[in-house]
Amino acid sequence: MAYYGSVEDYRYNDDFLLRLRDLRRGNLDLGWLNAGTEQREFRAENPKRGLTYLDLDEGSYGFSELDNEPRGPRGAAPRGAAVEPEAQADLGPELNHKNDVWAYKVASFTEEAMSRQWDASTAIPWQDLDRYERPEELEIAFAQLCTFFTEVELIATDLPAKWSWRMNNQFQEVKHFIATQAMDEARHAEVFRKRALAGGIGLMEALPQAEHTLKAILDCNAYSEASAFMHLLAEGNVLTMFRFSEFISPTPVDKRIFQLVMQDEARHVSYGLQHLRWVMDKDPGRKEELHKTLEEAERISIGQFDAALLECMIVLAGKGTKPGQIAEGVKLVGGFQVRQIEEYFQRLRRAGFEERIERSLFRQLLADIGHPDPLAAA
Repeated sequence: MAYYGSVEDYRYNDDFLLRLRDLRRGNLDLGWLNAGTEQREFRAENPKRGLTYLDLDEGSYGFSELDNEPRGPRGAAPRGAAVEPEAQADLGPELNHKNDVWAYKVASFTEEAMSRQWDASTAIPWQDLDRYERPEELEIAFAQLCTFFTEVELIATDLPAKWSWRMNNQFQEVKHFIATQAMDEARHAEVFRKRALAGGIGLMEALPQAEHTLKAILDCNAYSEASAFMHLLAEGNVLTMFRFSEFISPTPVDKRIFQLVMQDEARHVSYGLQHLRWVMDKDPGRKEELHKTLEEAERISIGQFDAALLECMIVLAGKGTKPGQIAEGVKLVGGFQVRQIEEYFQRLRRAGFEERIERSLFRQLLADIGHPDPLAAA
């Protein structure tokens, strides 16, 4: 801290000591009473919902009219506060354009996230797990699936944390949302780890392909590219996996886990979709760089199904390891994989980036397995 703090010893600063003595005598300056900031009265439009960011979206405190490049401070001062530019610390944020981070409905996503928090220790009926008999191979397969999800959610916690401090504080609503996302993902990692241990098997194999895919997300150089990779593709794929995993879950306790994590994951995916849609509308010149990012993301994602992950899902879907059960599992998991691609294409359409489908590596993959061309079907 020496490089930042003053080298002056306060004991030899007569002005400081005089001012301190004045304060202790009750001789106040009170200049801050005339900060000159905008004075408004804000009320909750819906008292049952409470006072939300949407209710505060007015004047200098609002976000709808915020310029793409706010001319305000680049320090810790909140939007709307009085600032002395020459006295403020510059935090050096890298993301200073609204188009870098903003998303349609981001304030609503934040409010939803805060109102739907849950506790991994108490929201799951852990005490009921022993009531359900589970063949050992199913419990082992489920532990492998939980190990994979724990890996995924730890990285999904790290990514928002990596970018939050790089955002200008003028974009408080986005910073708040990705803070809730980090909290959600940490809770997901917690609940999957607890489930693997509670079943008596413990954690299984960390999958190399998953590790490299997750590292690629963290290594993205720009926030919009990282968001497209993680929210739109990776988390979108995981959301489809959550739905499928609820279907193949061995117990009602496990189904409850997926019901809760799905509500969070759907919100994260929606933010990524609405961020991409914002970029498509406000900064369409970035399309080519997003094409390149998603092409690389698709290439990595095609190989994400390490044999252990694919096989554990087949065992769970078929409810065992007998030949007939394996055949049923293969059929169900194959349908799930096609569904992952179809839902990814749906998100691209909703984000206004349908042209990505024509260039998508997944389109060729569908053709290779004899699936109808998604563009022809559309």
